[in-house]
Amino acid sequence: MIEPLAAVIVNHVLPRTSARRTSALRSAITSMRKHDRKLLPEDFFTPHPRSWKGKERAPDSIAFECTACANSLVDPNPGIRCAARHSLWCPRRNGVFAGSEITPRRLRRTGTGTVPRSIRRHSSSSAPQKHSRMQGHTLETTSSPSQACQDSVMENLSGAMDIHSLLHPSAPFDPNTAWAFYSDLVKNSVYDPFTPEERLLFIEKLVNAVEPALNERTGVSILHKWGLRLHSMMHGRNVCVSDILSEDFRRLCLSARIYALMGDLADAVQIAREGSKRHLTEAKRGRLVDVYHTLLIMAHLREGSTAALSLVVEEWNVLGPYVGSYRNAFIGTSFETKAESLRYIARKIIAEVSNGATLLSSRWKHGEQDLKRTAELLLLSYIPEDSLEEAHAVMVEMRSLRLPIPLSYQTALIRRLARANSFVHANEIFSFIPPSNYKPYLSVGLYLYARQGNITRAEEFFNNLRKQECLAPTDKVMLMHAYAVSGRVETVIDLFSEFFPEEGEEKPTIFHYTTIIFAFAQRGDFEGLNSWLKAMMDAGHPPDAHVYSIILESFASRGDVDTVASVLDQMRAANIQPSRVHYTTVVKFLARRRDPVSAEAIYKRALREGIVPDRIMITALMNAHVEAGSWPGVVRIFDYLKASGYRKIPLTIEVYNTLLKAYVMIGTPFHTVSILFRKLQLTGARPDAYTYALVIQSACDAGLMNVASDLFAEMEDRVGKWEPLRGIEVYVLTVIMAGHLRLGHSSQAKAVYDDMIARGIQPTSITFSQILQAYGNQGSADSLRIAEAFLRGIVEADPQRQVWATPKSIQSALEELYSPLMTVYSKQRDPKAVERLFEAMLEAGGEPTLLSLTILLDVYRRTDNIAAIHDVWQQIWELALRLSRVDGLFQGDDEAPTDPMSRQSNLLCLPLSIYIDALSATGHHSVVPEIWLKARSQGFSFDSHNWNHLAVALVRAAELDRAFAVVERVILPYQRQSLIVASSRDRFPESPLTFDTAPPDVDRPAAESPLHRQKRRVDAVRLTTKKSRRNLDIDGDPDDFAHPLHILHQILPSWNVWRPHHIILELLASVLRHLQGGRVVQPVGVSSQQSAGSDTIVSRAKMASDTLQRIYDDYPSAVRAVLLHERVLSRRNAINRADDGWG
Repeated sequence: MIEPLAAVIVNHVLPRTSARRTSALRSAITSMRKHDRKLLPEDFFTPHPRSWKGKERAPDSIAFECTACANSLVDPNPGIRCAARHSLWCPRRNGVFAGSEITPRRLRRTGTGTVPRSIRRHSSSSAPQKHSRMQGHTLETTSSPSQACQDSVMENLSGAMDIHSLLHPSAPFDPNTAWAFYSDLVKNSVYDPFTPEERLLFIEKLVNAVEPALNERTGVSILHKWGLRLHSMMHGRNVCVSDILSEDFRRLCLSARIYALMGDLADAVQIAREGSKRHLTEAKRGRLVDVYHTLLIMAHLREGSTAALSLVVEEWNVLGPYVGSYRNAFIGTSFETKAESLRYIARKIIAEVSNGATLLSSRWKHGEQDLKRTAELLLLSYIPEDSLEEAHAVMVEMRSLRLPIPLSYQTALIRRLARANSFVHANEIFSFIPPSNYKPYLSVGLYLYARQGNITRAEEFFNNLRKQECLAPTDKVMLMHAYAVSGRVETVIDLFSEFFPEEGEEKPTIFHYTTIIFAFAQRGDFEGLNSWLKAMMDAGHPPDAHVYSIILESFASRGDVDTVASVLDQMRAANIQPSRVHYTTVVKFLARRRDPVSAEAIYKRALREGIVPDRIMITALMNAHVEAGSWPGVVRIFDYLKASGYRKIPLTIEVYNTLLKAYVMIGTPFHTVSILFRKLQLTGARPDAYTYALVIQSACDAGLMNVASDLFAEMEDRVGKWEPLRGIEVYVLTVIMAGHLRLGHSSQAKAVYDDMIARGIQPTSITFSQILQAYGNQGSADSLRIAEAFLRGIVEADPQRQVWATPKSIQSALEELYSPLMTVYSKQRDPKAVERLFEAMLEAGGEPTLLSLTILLDVYRRTDNIAAIHDVWQQIWELALRLSRVDGLFQGDDEAPTDPMSRQSNLLCLPLSIYIDALSATGHHSVVPEIWLKARSQGFSFDSHNWNHLAVALVRAAELDRAFAVVERVILPYQRQSLIVASSRDRFPESPLTFDTAPPDVDRPAAESPLHRQKRRVDAVRLTTKKSRRNLDIDGDPDDFAHPLHILHQILPSWNVWRPHHIILELLASVLRHLQGGRVVQPVGVSSQQSAGSDTIVSRAKMASDTLQRIYDDYPSAVRAVLLHERVLSRRNAINRADDGWG
């Protein structure tokens, strides 16, 4: 279907030279003046030239290796060689050298940092020296290298030349190496090699090199020592801030930065303020920007992001122009890059402020101007970082404090929220804006309602824009998008033709074509999608990443792995690497297939390709575990998200909804679900329509229909005002209707359906399926006849299935419509009726599915049609292999999973039980172990029902030891394991991946929680409500929303899953009675005459006795379970007989 897509788809650095060149070594000083020793000299921290005693050692005669060095010396010393005696910067070797013992290497940085490479202010390399590492940082606190290295260097090194080469702009500069050489130089010389200007440049380079990058893990003690060192070098000891304030601008700025490194932020700010009062040229502005850059970094490092925010507010007169607007106001100036760096750093730091709304509320006593600036800084930082929940909370708090909210901030947040489908918050913020005919207001209104598919409101804003004569091409796109969301392809195409007539001058852009493609994707019309995709490429618009994301989502909805893999391959062929959005789509696709193993494998591939997962992607992975009933994976991912506050992944309502969905799917008591729902408000996450839908589902499963109706009314009152309910209303009303039908409340169910129609809500295939199931459950000929007529009316009324199939694929929708009646006829042992409906489904455009084929298999089993059973099983086997295969998604990935156990393992559980039962009942005993081993070898796992059916099949085959062994060694151990509740869990996992720590195992039982089957959920809710009691208590830790699920998923299997079924216990009890009577159990399908032969009654009795004794000896737990079951039945029968006697 996608085939048409494949057709398109070193500056030269000169060494510093000096006309003034001193000799390599000076004459020894034979005497020097002695001074009285002071306790602490003023310049104690400053290295001083050392007075020499004795005679110098004669230099070795070694030739130069570097012609550049030789040419740069006025009086070249033959005793200096390039590799061992060269200056720090060698233009020929393009590296740093300090002596024969020192090997050049790059300085290892331990901090990650977040500043873009283009605006990092310095880099460095260093030679290894003796130093002490503190907190893993590479800055050193010692000022001298080893003595051997020092002697080697100082004997033949020209101090002036070496130190000046460090000042070259292109020379690599490492602060540790530079300081060590400077210290050695001044200690072994009689004068300071720098002029005052060069000294300032050297200090400035040291400050730039020492200052950490954002979020670099540098110890403040190390920075403090560097600050003291630089302060002493620049000012000496006894200098106060008042003395510094009168210095020239350059020294003033350097002093402020040094004080910041020392941790004296107050003095640093005072000095910076003095600098801001001076007359500022562009060059001086650049230096002042450096000062505030350092101040922000150090305030963040020492006191946190809130302190940095306060600093910006306090210094607003200086910093406001740099950080108080969306754009860099200094583009085109000589300090443009520095200004952008300051703006970037400030925004990143402020975005780390957690719960900015609470901070704003706590400062209500501050002046209005400071509050306004604080709020705007938070918004300017949160919105670009997609911290939309935080930004929304700040804007709501601004409104409560009656602070003015700039329209540009509101429109920016509304667009971001709408793009993220956070329509509750987006609609609320839009309501803050007074209606007007102002272009930004009309444009954002159109954008918001078009994204929601609200055609009426979108047209209203579009027409107002047209009246104002301010329509933009993007506005036309958004009106088309409003119709595309609902899949109204014809209207979208009509608008396209209206906006872009063939003879018109204005030509459509890729966005207009993309909107039409999106409309076809929403409808599931793949032929139309391909047709317009070709038209787009013919118009000169090759598909971009967004077009591919639409195509990928469209084909993912069909559930076809090969097609999804093909789209990804074509993206890579077109040099468009899949992004986080594309990988999230694939994870969601695998979630619908209930395949968490493959979902985690795709997640890992995205990580290997450099994708940084966001909340949406991780939540999609969490949902994959929910859909598959992989409850430990759900708990682990929730704990990972909860513990990753430093990763800036917030716990939004979408995360809580996914966890709440797990509670509903596993069959949690409504009381527990209700407590969790009410506690959501304490987390700051506002329940949305989907939250209410899940709680209503839980209430219906518990049979609390009045509670469900009250919750629906509450949802309309609290959520309907801000959120479009069009997509969720039909789901909720269908759930309530189904609850009434299950309880036999036909009149109430009819009232709910009528209400749905009155609201203008189109019922979906799920709605119709519930009605058909209710008709079918009556079981009468009349009810079935009415049901089939109703089914035909649905299909014939909408031949293209464009209404009730949305948003599912047509094949899935048709399966939902036909399967209820097929199941009823199967239970009535009417294969002709099942076949008739199966053929009708295919003629309507459906395809054979595992469910429809399993229903066929079941009806043939019930009618003992072994030939048809073999034929249908073969189709089921081939379809399961195809559906479980995911290797196409990992082509080209060397680390792709190749183990067959990585497939979706529980696909065959139900049909396998039916097939085994059919084989054993008809005497095909040898086929049972063959098919069991074949399924296991292909990576399919087995649930408790499979093991119980296997035990029955083994009894039928007269394999009594093996039948008791299945109960003894498989079913009972898993039941005992479920009774052991692990109270502890890893609350702070480093990874969300479950199968890295517990790889998939074919021998591990398949997931079989209640999940999507209503009857099982209802039974589970009834059972857990009765038995859970205090086990699900969450009062101990109100913040631990995952604790009840952690407990429930461990104990629930022992209650209603991993136990011997009544039928196998009764069958094994009859086996024991049979053996106790001295009779041998015969295989089903083998007559007693055939098996008797020449055996005597005595030999049979002996065989039965031996078998019985062996069972007692080898399988005591299984025997005990059988006898206990017999005792319970006996007591129950005695009670029933007693009751009958009283009656």
